[in-house]
Formats: sequence, structure tokens, C-alpha cells
Amino acid sequence: MDTPHLILRQACMVLKQMGRPLVDACGVTHLYFRNLGPNKPYYPNHGYYCQDDNSVTINSDVFVHPDQPEDFFDHRGYFVTRGEQTLFHEMGHALDAIKGNLSLKSDWLKLSGWSETPKTGLKMIVIRDPGSPEVKGEWYYDPRAEFTRFYAKRNPWDDFADSFSFYVGNIRTKLPENKEAYFKGLLKGLL
Repeated sequence: MDTPHLILRQACMVLKQMGRPLVDACGVTHLYFRNLGPNKPYYPNHGYYCQDDNSVTINSDVFVHPDQPEDFFDHRGYFVTRGEQTLFHEMGHALDAIKGNLSLKSDWLKLSGWSETPKTGLKMIVIRDPGSPEVKGEWYYDPRAEFTRFYAKRNPWDDFADSFSFYVGNIRTKLPENKEAYFKGLLKGLL
């Protein structure tokens, strides 16, 4: 199997699904694929966005071994692979940054009750993925808030990027209503 060709083809399909106006709005200037180690469910080695040069790097392993977690299916039959969801997620980080860190603005923070400091009733997540170092959330959230999946509870910017990925990937039945409404307004005319 020609792995680079397969990765490039899948990435092009993901970007095509986003559409040119949205891809352009994200401002990504470089897209890299690197082996960042084995793909694990909750360990953050699937990809990353670099604001310094507006680049996105994706772990090539998510395309070579594309698992399809239960989180990425909805009852209508829509689904995305980990590779697709990861690329959408990282493009969400790019859009967040290029638009002035929307994930740190009050209208986004209030959707999940995000707080940088501990407050009564708020929680901080701890991710214990077998075979990986423990990952602690950076912010506190309201435990009554709804999230796309467990990983989105780490901080407001991962909540934003994950919600973006589920919205753009059309896994909207797993997207909390308040976040779906947010992205419907934000992405109007871009999708």
C-alpha cells in the first residue's frame, strides 16, 4: 500500500468536505504529516496546531490505523474516522486562533462554565489512557455542561476545536445544542 498517497488522498477528502471558504477562513498555511507515535484514544498525540506559522501537523498513524471510536458515530448513520476528526479538530484550533482566540471569549466560556481557577462545584478532568502518561485538564468546567466527548473537557480551546470537528464532520447529534447554535452562527456562509 502506498501510505503517503493514501494519507494525502484522505486529507484532501477532509478538506474538500470542509469547503474552500472554511479552509481559507482557518488560515492554515502548512499541513504536515509526521509519525507522532501510536494512535491512542485519549492521549493528545493525534495532531497539533502551531500558531507561530499557522501550520497543522497530523500524526500519520491516525490515517494509517484509522480507528472509528463510538464517539464518532451518530444515530443517523453519520461517522468520521479518527484521521478525519483529527484534521477537523486541528483546523478548529486554527480558526479559533485566527479569529482572536474565540475559545477564551466569554460567549464560549459560559457554554461549559469554564474557569481558569478552581471554584465551588467545578471539576478538572484527569485522563488516564493505558500506556500513556497521565494528562490533566488545564481549566475547570461545570459538570452539568455537555461535551462532544471526554477529551473536550480538558480546556476551552479543545472544547472549541472538538465541537468544531463534530459540527463540520456532521456528527451533530453528539454536539450539545448550545454549541451547535454557536457554530451555526459562527460558520454561516462558510459551510
